[in-house]
Amino acid sequence: MTGTPKAPTRSIVGRIFVGFLGVLLSFAAVSTLSLIQHDRTAHTLRLLHEGYLPLSLSISEARATQGAFATMVERSFEGGESAAAEGWLEIARRIRPIALRRAIDGALRAQRLVTHERDRDALVTLRAELEAVLLEYELSEDDFESLSGGLTARDVASARAAVSNIRMRERQAQTHLARAWSLIRERIASTSRRARDDERKAFGLLVGLGLVALAVSIAITFWSTRMLAPLTQLAERVAAVARGDLATRLARHAPDEIGRVAAEFERMVDALNARDARLRQTERLAAVGRLAAHVTHEVRNPLNSVRLNMEMLEEDLAQAGPEAHKIVASILSEVDRLTDITEQYLRLARLPDPKLEPGDLATLVREVMSFVKREMSVADITLAAELADVEPVPMDESQLRQALLNLFRNAREAMPGGGVLKIVLRDQEQGVELSVSDQGSGIPEAEREKIFDLFYTTKEHGTGLGLPLTQQIVAAHRGRILCTAAEGGGTRFQIWLPRSAA
Repeated sequence: MTGTPKAPTRSIVGRIFVGFLGVLLSFAAVSTLSLIQHDRTAHTLRLLHEGYLPLSLSISEARATQGAFATMVERSFEGGESAAAEGWLEIARRIRPIALRRAIDGALRAQRLVTHERDRDALVTLRAELEAVLLEYELSEDDFESLSGGLTARDVASARAAVSNIRMRERQAQTHLARAWSLIRERIASTSRRARDDERKAFGLLVGLGLVALAVSIAITFWSTRMLAPLTQLAERVAAVARGDLATRLARHAPDEIGRVAAEFERMVDALNARDARLRQTERLAAVGRLAAHVTHEVRNPLNSVRLNMEMLEEDLAQAGPEAHKIVASILSEVDRLTDITEQYLRLARLPDPKLEPGDLATLVREVMSFVKREMSVADITLAAELADVEPVPMDESQLRQALLNLFRNAREAMPGGGVLKIVLRDQEQGVELSVSDQGSGIPEAEREKIFDLFYTTKEHGTGLGLPLTQQIVAAHRGRILCTAAEGGGTRFQIWLPRSAA
């Protein structure tokens, strides 16, 4: 009649672990992206500080050296002290390749730092411009020799021709340097903009991801709180039960550990309710039994005297008319009915504790069916049985026989025009179930809870003792009896008996 609860499909520990794993993953994502963005920004700044800025200084130095050298060449051409001019030109010729090579080395270092293809192409072009300047320096060495010789010999024509060639090469060198300077400035500006953009993107990304992580944390916290909220309801329910309130029930149970505990707690409360109901019923039956025994004892002897005297009176009225015999017969019939009622009271009062021994319930049902078969046939009632082979159950055969007779005869009285009495026996979890169904008019739902009360009956001449006695026998076997509506109309009594007497 009841089943064992299903195991929880979702573990609270597992769900809390998943929730906090989600929080950890969200913050891990924020941290990872922050590190990636920080590394990107750091690389951009490193490219600026270790690549482009030193390179720009080297190019600026090369341009300054180149400008000073061009000025010296012009002064040499204009004339002046040839020894001093020659000395300055020689110094400048030695210095400016050094500055240019530093710029070329700086371009190589910057090339190793860049990651973007556009930066790499720009540095390749810049390096080509610097190498073109170096080539111009190398090609102008012969012209410098001619200029130096002309200045020494004061050969103005030779010096002028050398200066003309030098000017041409210097202009080309300055053009290449100007292009290199323009390229490095453009790269510095572009990289600075990219650094600012990366910083803005990093800030926006971090703020967005931080908000997402915060939202995930709040959602998981709310979810965890909501998931653990039934603990408060369960605690309130436990306190209510401790106060004696067994009626209020928890609304529903989630498929987790808390739900399982709540379901088991409700089953425990149901068991307490059932136990209290059995105790109350037992107390009522005990009190009624004691009263019935006392009343029966006081009534039985007078009834016996009345019957004996009526039998003697019947003999004295042997010559009387039929009317007198009819009155005597009526009195004897009522005396017999009262005697039968007192016997039922005594049976209820003196019901002993059952002697439970493993027995075959199917065999007992067949024996009782065979015993009532004739009276059922007279009442035009057909017995239909579906008896499964069930395991032995602890039972007191005589008491269960009395309970089955009560149910069978109640069913017979519920079908005065005949019908089918259906008996079904089948295995259930931890016990067996026996159902007895009739095709009578049925019992209204509002009255089903009262039919096991003492002296409550729906029959015209019933005593209201049969079903309470049956319930008492079933309860003594640690079983349960339930009254429901049968399929197609009528009444069905379901008896559940455990396989263990414990």
